[in-house]
Amino acid sequence: MASRLTREDLDVYFGQFVLGTGGIGGIAGETGPGIGLSESDGLGLIDRAVAEGFRVIDTSDVYTGGTSERVVGEWSRMHPEADVLIQTKTGVTANGPDLSPERLARQLQHGIAVLGRVDIYMAHTVDENTPWGTSLPVFSRAVEDGTIRAYGLSNVSGAELSLALDTADSLGLVRPSVIQNSYSLIVRSDDDDVLPIVQSEGLVYSPYSPLATGVLAGRYSTGERPVVGSRASVASNADEYLDDGDLMVKVREFDELARDNGVSSAGLALAWLVNHPVVAAPVVGISKDSQWAGIHEARQTDWTPQLAGELERIFASS
Repeated sequence: MASRLTREDLDVYFGQFVLGTGGIGGIAGETGPGIGLSESDGLGLIDRAVAEGFRVIDTSDVYTGGTSERVVGEWSRMHPEADVLIQTKTGVTANGPDLSPERLARQLQHGIAVLGRVDIYMAHTVDENTPWGTSLPVFSRAVEDGTIRAYGLSNVSGAELSLALDTADSLGLVRPSVIQNSYSLIVRSDDDDVLPIVQSEGLVYSPYSPLATGVLAGRYSTGERPVVGSRASVASNADEYLDDGDLMVKVREFDELARDNGVSSAGLALAWLVNHPVVAAPVVGISKDSQWAGIHEARQTDWTPQLAGELERIFASS
């Protein structure tokens, strides 16, 4: 039986970064020639991340046609001594969100079979057809019987998160402890509702897409368009960002600020999250060795109130 993760445990494992593996065998739900890392490169990526101090590996049953979970499971079996958490998500299907109890239980067993174990089990989305009072008991029982060590929610609004917590409390269930939403210097909607709840309720906030599909990586501010196989080339919101003239003016100013501070744009965007008082560890997907530089810069950036203020000024009302 696996021991339940306390908040103190989670603080240790969610150090500064979580490894996102949605780029192994494709990119998230997209697969095909030239998209994503090969399986061997994916195994190498996990080796590198663990050597760099990452202690949570994130995947999903919907990523890359199952390749992501399979490679993470292969790596886990090759490294039974590794002190890392395996986190997977479920609920996104071709027919829409599905957090029905039957499917949650079935996919958890599937995840255990493929991954070797599931430490943190996440609801990947909100299912309007399945009330929290129906889905949360499946997660809670899995924690209580030691099948998993914690669970969490992804892509939730403040209202949905409040309702989930209230439901868990009213039914005497184990609460969700990890929240994974999109959040970056560009995407700030969680500031108003989700983050205050996360802070007041002592939850772990581990955002994905910290570089806004690459827009904050310094790649597109002078009119470039995503190349085939890049994350932005398959992201549904990339064109929305790139075609927003006002936003791209801010991105160019941001790139200039990064240069003035001797760091890459990616390093500065990640440093903002690393130094955010409510963010535990952003989820980062790495597809090239050169991208590790941004991780290192984020850890080493001399963070000051002046730098934080400049970023808030640039991205005000983004």
